[in-house]
Amino acid sequence: MTLVTSLRIDIAIQTASRLRWLLYASLVVTMMVLAWLASLVLWQYVLILVVSVAVASYLIISRPTPLRISQPPLRQRLDKQWQLLIRTGRGDELWHAQLLTVHRYPWVIIINFKITEPYRKPLSITVFRDQVNSENWRALNVLANTVME
Repeated sequence: MTLVTSLRIDIAIQTASRLRWLLYASLVVTMMVLAWLASLVLWQYVLILVVSVAVASYLIISRPTPLRISQPPLRQRLDKQWQLLIRTGRGDELWHAQLLTVHRYPWVIIINFKITEPYRKPLSITVFRDQVNSENWRALNVLANTVME
C-alpha cells in the first residue's frame, strides 16, 4: 500500500525566525562599525539612532506577516487562486493572490504575489528555512524549480 500525499502546498509559516534576526543583527553591527569609523559628533550619532529606530519600528509594524500560504486546487493553474493568511494591524485576514515569481536561495525563498482580494497590490513574502519544517521547505523548493521553468 502506498501513501499518496497531496500535491498542493499548504504551509504554515512561523512568525519568528532566528535567521532573520541574525541577518538584522549583522546589519546593525555593520552600520555601528561604519558610524564609529566616520568619527561623527555626538548629536549626529543620536540622530542616526533615532532615525534607525523610527524606520525599523515602521517596517515592523506596517509589514503584513504571512501565517499560511495555500496553493490552488489541482484543477486550477499554478499561478492562480492562491490563498494567503496574513496578520495585519487589523487582525488575521485571508487574501487571494496570483503567483508571480519564486526565487530560491540556500537559506531563504522569496515568493512574489499579486494580491487580488481584498485590494490589488504586489506582495513579496520572504520565507526563511527555519520558519517551516523540512517537508514544507522541500515543497517550496519544488515550487521554485517549477515556476523558474
